[in-house]
Amino acid sequence: MSLVIGFIGFLILGVLLCYSKLFRQLSPLGRAIAWTAKGVSSLALVYIYTSVYPKRSEADIFKYFDDSKQLTALANEDPSAFGRIFLGTWENKDLPSLNRMNYWFRSYDHGLANDNRMVIRVNALMNLMTGGVYGLNLVLFLFLSFLGCYWIYGFLLHFNAHKISAFVAAFLIPSTLFWSSGILKESLLMFSLGGFLYSLLALSKKWQIRFAVLACLTLYMLLFLKIYILFALAPMILFYGFYQRSKSWWIAGLGALSTLTVLIFALRILMPGWSLLSTLQGKQFDFIQMANAVHAGSQIWVIPMDGTWETLVKLVPLGIFNCLVFPNISMLENFLSWNAFIENSWLVLLLVGAIIGVIQGKKAPVWAIGMLLFSFTVFSLIGMTAPVVGAMVRYKAPVLPFLVFGLMYLQPHFMTTFFNNQKIIPWLTTRL
Repeated sequence: MSLVIGFIGFLILGVLLCYSKLFRQLSPLGRAIAWTAKGVSSLALVYIYTSVYPKRSEADIFKYFDDSKQLTALANEDPSAFGRIFLGTWENKDLPSLNRMNYWFRSYDHGLANDNRMVIRVNALMNLMTGGVYGLNLVLFLFLSFLGCYWIYGFLLHFNAHKISAFVAAFLIPSTLFWSSGILKESLLMFSLGGFLYSLLALSKKWQIRFAVLACLTLYMLLFLKIYILFALAPMILFYGFYQRSKSWWIAGLGALSTLTVLIFALRILMPGWSLLSTLQGKQFDFIQMANAVHAGSQIWVIPMDGTWETLVKLVPLGIFNCLVFPNISMLENFLSWNAFIENSWLVLLLVGAIIGVIQGKKAPVWAIGMLLFSFTVFSLIGMTAPVVGAMVRYKAPVLPFLVFGLMYLQPHFMTTFFNNQKIIPWLTTRL
């Protein structure tokens, strides 16, 4: 019954999206395609986590929602305790209430923000509006994800006005579409990543309070969802910002490096016990321990971190390699593994094409270099700290739009000419 209510809500919201004047960069047809793709993917996700992996207590699309109902119930029982927990200022007396939730605390948690809590909090807030109906919460998560993808679409169009490339990258990459179409961290991550980048782009043109508020909100969410995304994003934003003002590679590089150095020193002063190397080492150790505890069947070999820069340097290319190559052909067991394998094969072909394009003289603009560096930095961090294939496929999904868009721009001239000469391309371009 919950999913039926959700389906009705999905249809109503879809009609409103198609006729809304708020999404002017995308035609009603484009919105309908993107929204329908979200809906189909969400159904596939629900099917997999109810039929293929039927244990509800371990299914990510359900476990954070179920925990949120415990938190929402507290709003009626003890509003002050609910407020403290929601705002992150809970006290020892609130521990009995916190222990009613299964995933508020994590067994493996090495000094990084617990991103489970963000999903639980957002669900708890939605429960106050939806009455805790799963289907309605799912539709709201789909809407947040759609918003994030739309902002990414607008962000990409700013750098290259090829609508089809931007549309495919923002809305139709299989892994990104699949993992951002449920009550999952990735849906919120797409919202916050897209909102943060789009608001920065808008603010660089003109100061507007609405975009300043959006930038602050999404920055906060990124800090508590996937902080490594923010770390990887910072060099790209700084370099591009300095380059736009100076039009000099040297000034941009020096400005970005100087700013990052100041930020790192400030972080060391504010958190004297913090160390990047020990954090990464602990994260890798915790993930391997957790994978061993649950008998994860798709673990791959990775160099154990020992807290030295030498090992980290060795792990950088290995992490990228792992994200691009796995799952390999020996790991193909189900639809998800086949999808990831085909997607990786496509990425490798795009990468080879981009290398050929550059060799043939195609110039890589600053924005393309920034997007590729951002994507491969995230690939490296994921590949070195989460050596389980299923986790890598899921964790890298939010940055694929930037990788794909950058690689598509760098394809050889004969490939782009062949693609653009297909009759369907002009037709689609005028209708998106």
